[in-house]
Amino acid sequence: MAARKKKRELSEKAQKRIRQRNLHVGITVIAAIVIIFSVIQFTLWRYVSKVDEEHICKNVFIGKTDVSGMTKEEAVKAVNNTLGDYRNKQLVLKVKDQGADVSIEEMGAEVENIDKLAKKAVGYGKNGSIWSRYQKIHNLDKKKYVIDESFKVDEAKLRELIQERAVPLEQKAVNASASYNGSGFDLTDEAEGYTVDVDKSVKKIKNFMNKKWNYEDAEVELKLDTEEPTIKKADLESLQDELGSYTTNAGWGDRVQNIRRATELINGTVVMPGEEFSVEQATLPYTEENGYVAGSAYENGQIVESIGGGLCQVSTTLYNAVLYAELEVTRRAPHSMSVSYVEPSRDAMIAEGISDFKFVNNYDTPILIEGYIDGNNQLGFYIYGKDTRAAGHSVEFESETLETTEYTKKYVEDTESAVGSQETEGAGMDGSTARLWKVTYENGEEVSREVINNSTYQTSDVTVKVGTKSDNAEATKLVEEAIATQDQEKINAAISKASALK
Repeated sequence: MAARKKKRELSEKAQKRIRQRNLHVGITVIAAIVIIFSVIQFTLWRYVSKVDEEHICKNVFIGKTDVSGMTKEEAVKAVNNTLGDYRNKQLVLKVKDQGADVSIEEMGAEVENIDKLAKKAVGYGKNGSIWSRYQKIHNLDKKKYVIDESFKVDEAKLRELIQERAVPLEQKAVNASASYNGSGFDLTDEAEGYTVDVDKSVKKIKNFMNKKWNYEDAEVELKLDTEEPTIKKADLESLQDELGSYTTNAGWGDRVQNIRRATELINGTVVMPGEEFSVEQATLPYTEENGYVAGSAYENGQIVESIGGGLCQVSTTLYNAVLYAELEVTRRAPHSMSVSYVEPSRDAMIAEGISDFKFVNNYDTPILIEGYIDGNNQLGFYIYGKDTRAAGHSVEFESETLETTEYTKKYVEDTESAVGSQETEGAGMDGSTARLWKVTYENGEEVSREVINNSTYQTSDVTVKVGTKSDNAEATKLVEEAIATQDQEKINAAISKASALK
């Protein structure tokens, strides 16, 4: 028993020594690890602490720009300079197989959030744990770090560029057309077109610049919308009858050129059911570039020369054709003074922004307007369609003058002009009030009569300015006394006597 007890005591002492030895070893290992870790930490700290907090680490790029060693402000400037070097790069705005070039500079391109990018570049390798900072900085020895950039454009400038350069490349839809050949109608096919969707195109370009542009020439397919023709060939197959027509004498002088030009612009027009036609809109703009010249027109009781003068004869002739076709007139106004080419109340004045002639196609099928000046200088308008009026139905129009006011002629002194000289102002036209009757016949018998318009025409009085300026007081007095009588014969006689006294 004593031997076993002694042996057990010796074993316990041995185990205690082993435990103590293991403890010492463990403490030594831990101490070594702590020392090694501390050394590593210290080494890493010394490595990363050498990095300047205000300057960007080496081998750091913002897009194409090497911003190594720069401050935030210097990096912003460098990136902007890089973009400036590429300002002439072109972006082709594609419209089908055509393209319009715009430069990066024209679009007002800028690097988006450039301050934020520069701040990120400065902070690279300077945030996080020492180990992560070390890894980032150490990796820069082998591989550059690139901060991706995106670009923004000036939307207003971009929209303007699209309108100016891409929209003209659109292919407008082509409507079917018709022309009368003397025995029937020649019809042409319609064709689809395409237009630029400016809003969606702006969005697409902005997205491209923001995500894909890499400082090189590039192209973007613009967003297009299909444009359907409004008039189809099938619509025009109903044309078969003359609904109404009217002719006037085109007259003479430069105004004939204006009549011819406006008639060309209206000729061949198809008006769909329910559609309103405006002579003004069809013939604008009234400029020399659009083929118009100065011609006689009415203005403030005078006959003056005006670009497009004579157009009212076009609207007037068409107005009468419309009346015979029994289309719905929605806007018509008489001239300020009566005209010579139609009876009172059969005219329709055109004055840009003031007066227009409009009508609506109240048939269920399209109508075709044809107009021309023939070899006898006759201006004619013909309206074709599908006549649904009863057989034997016809209409006529009668002008009735209700009251006439004769123009006056007045002689006045012109003290600044030589005695006996005469200058006439005013057209010398009577004023009147009139109305137009629509008379309807069925099988040759009158069945109704109604007033369709009332018109008032101003007088255009004449003023004759007679010169009274002379070094001879007697000559001046003779003419002045004659002017006071307002008698033309006495005035002419006084002028003859005054001329002899000079």
